[in-house]
Amino acid sequence: MKTKICATIGPASADLEKIKKMIELGVSAFRINFSHGSMSDWKNFVDLIQDSCRSLNTYTAIIGDLPGPSIRIGEINGKVYLNNGDRAKIVHRDRVEDANKKVIPMPLDFFFTNIHAGDILLMDDGKIQLYVEEINGREVTVRALTPAEISSRKAIVIKGREIGLPTLSERDYEAIRFCVSNDFDYIGLSYVRSAEDVELLRSKLTSLGGSEIGVISKIETMQAVTNLQEIVDSSDALLVARGDLGMHFGLEQIPRLQEMIVEKCLERGKPVIVATQLLGSMIENPVPTRSEIIDILSAIRDGVDALMLTGETAAGKYPVEAVQWLKKVIETYDSTITFRKIKLPPDADVRDRFAEGITMLAESLRASIAIYTKTGRVALRISRNRPIVKVYACSGSIKTIKKISIFWGVKPVKVNAQEYFEGLDEMVSTLKSSGEIKIGDIVVLTYGLRDEPMHLVKIIQI
Repeated sequence: MKTKICATIGPASADLEKIKKMIELGVSAFRINFSHGSMSDWKNFVDLIQDSCRSLNTYTAIIGDLPGPSIRIGEINGKVYLNNGDRAKIVHRDRVEDANKKVIPMPLDFFFTNIHAGDILLMDDGKIQLYVEEINGREVTVRALTPAEISSRKAIVIKGREIGLPTLSERDYEAIRFCVSNDFDYIGLSYVRSAEDVELLRSKLTSLGGSEIGVISKIETMQAVTNLQEIVDSSDALLVARGDLGMHFGLEQIPRLQEMIVEKCLERGKPVIVATQLLGSMIENPVPTRSEIIDILSAIRDGVDALMLTGETAAGKYPVEAVQWLKKVIETYDSTITFRKIKLPPDADVRDRFAEGITMLAESLRASIAIYTKTGRVALRISRNRPIVKVYACSGSIKTIKKISIFWGVKPVKVNAQEYFEGLDEMVSTLKSSGEIKIGDIVVLTYGLRDEPMHLVKIIQI
């Protein structure tokens, strides 16, 4: 598959056999959402992923998703159910034991000083809407504008307004330390607002010895859209978080925003992931809706690197089936779409022009591309061109193999060799023995440009 699949691990999928099945179906990366669960839960997820990869002799990326500067309710023993028109109380409390009393805990003091009567509070990707009727100190009376099923740790957005919260909370710092100590490959920075937020996370990672961990900036706020260019340039990858975007913008604007974000990433050569409600109906049902299939196809046509399942695999009744359906749609249409080539600017880096040239050469020969990479950068540059031919990227670094697993159209190949020429020879042997390349196939072999007087590009026929 050229378009990659990412899946979120949660209670519904925290099972060795389920994770192994997802990997066999083609999941390239697993996401752990630090907004939920404890450190012991996170460690269990990591162990399950790593055990599954060892069992299958493969590698997948692990993405940690930070809670970020969001307003979240406290813990509820059960769920608060509201019908349209029902009233409930939001109170300054960490936890509520009796959900039947229709009391919602809010542990954050500043929440009560930043809302006003008449505000509309949005939860659950905008599906829940609460109208603020009265504020009495640290007790707020709200009226449900929609039916609501409210559970612990749900994020709240004040419609049309953003509150200036610190970029990283203590829980974020705890999650960052966990990512570094457990060898994560990417960290998702939630509610990013500017390049300064990205640099703050990078500096924290560097101080902890995790500078190799890639930063995925999640675009989900009005400020992020305003500052999109600088965020793209400062990040390793982007994620279009459609759920939270839909709480800050009108739902009718989300397709346009998704296209714009994907386009900007392709122009700048950065991987981009689309998430939220790709197969939302499969949380409860074993078969998706027709509109969901069309939505997925639209994202594939936009040229996204990866599609991420969230609630479908974390909390849904059919996590494996959701991956199966996503794979089915990708495989049905991946090979039928010809993506437009991104035109490089006149002042483009020589390494970008080299990657473009290699892509054009391979496509004119109808040859596969096989590259050796130590850092993954040349694989990313090749991927940016959306080649119509197969692309293999080998490396002696497991970290590099895992990071490039989310790149569009690139199949990672682990080799033992630590140098370029030995690595290319080993990759050809590996691809031949696995049947990936066959007698008569043409392969263009190369590696990333280095600061030396001569660079080698080999064209071989098997």
